[in-house]
Amino acid sequence: MTNVSFDNVLINFGFESKKSKKEILRSNADKSVYMDLTCYDPAEFYSEFSNLKGSFAALFCDEDKKIEIHFKEKNPLVISKLEELGFKPVETTIVSCGFIFPRTIVQIINEAYYALGEKVASKEDINRAMKFGVNYPKGPFEWSEGRELYVTTLLNELNSIYPSGRYVPAKSLMLKSGN
Repeated sequence: MTNVSFDNVLINFGFESKKSKKEILRSNADKSVYMDLTCYDPAEFYSEFSNLKGSFAALFCDEDKKIEIHFKEKNPLVISKLEELGFKPVETTIVSCGFIFPRTIVQIINEAYYALGEKVASKEDINRAMKFGVNYPKGPFEWSEGRELYVTTLLNELNSIYPSGRYVPAKSLMLKSGN
């Protein structure tokens, strides 16, 4: 995990447990915090911590380093700092668990793992189908490579909020993530 501090601002990057993220907010109560909450519901954090001024989703950014960002209190210096670090912030007005892109991509990844487990196709065929059939830049297994823990954490968080069974991670994905 990486923190960037300047003036009275802390930008928190990286994956941590929900408990750890909340501890960072508690220990920086005197600062305006902007935090990567890709795998969690920002609304929960906003309601609990007045020093959380913005949240963003960077764990699934692509090579272009586009990230979704939501501001409770917009700070142009934060946008400048993110751009200086090579990110391309895309502002959203939606406050939703998993934001928009990560929430969508983890469902596609999860379905790909279910399809693999049901022997619908190989990993390579599923990746190829999504790249050439839907024109995605990467297949679902390529997106998830090295991010399986983030995928299962977000799916489990969504499943706890919406317990319909829609977000239950595939068993093979859980194994791959170490959960």
